[in-house]
Amino acid sequence: MIQFKGNDDLSHVYLICRFDTCVLIDPSHDYESIMHALENRTLSAILLTHAHQDHVDLIGHFDVPIYMHQDDAHLLFEDQYNGYAPKTHPYKRKQLDLRYVKQGDSIPLADHVIEVYHTPGHTKGGLSFLYEQKLFTGDTLFKESVGRHDLYSGNLPELRKSVLTLLSLPTPIKIYPGHDDASTIRYEQKNNPYYVKWMKQHTK
Repeated sequence: MIQFKGNDDLSHVYLICRFDTCVLIDPSHDYESIMHALENRTLSAILLTHAHQDHVDLIGHFDVPIYMHQDDAHLLFEDQYNGYAPKTHPYKRKQLDLRYVKQGDSIPLADHVIEVYHTPGHTKGGLSFLYEQKLFTGDTLFKESVGRHDLYSGNLPELRKSVLTLLSLPTPIKIYPGHDDASTIRYEQKNNPYYVKWMKQHTK
């Protein structure tokens, strides 16, 4: 796995490869670096954790299927809600090969698959992706924190449920969020104050 580090304004971009086939998660920046990292390998798909501007800016640059949740599809084009306003999104709908996935689906990567988790709360169509003990959580779950729920289509009860679901996965799994540092399920179960509080409420 290769990470192209983002910042507060741009998400991390992740490139996962298996043999000579790769997928790209949340392509928001560093187009030239991504192409260089691909070398002679084939990009087979883009995976979107959600449709906010800081995660999707480069989706029009690649001629591959784009996997996302249907509940976020409209958000790609509604600039007053996706973060592009007062600018406009740089991609056109007719250029995009959108493929909708949901909880329990899997996306092929060579002879392996990437498991899809529907994790609403930050946005209604939020997704997380699990591949070989690596969990890509977008803006749902961060190291010692969770995503915002006060933006368009965000929802605190859904976010709480999504975080509790993700942190019930096996503890060695490593967490790769959309921003900030990586973590593990085990670390977050002990140190994420939102999870600790919500688990106490959940078990009462």
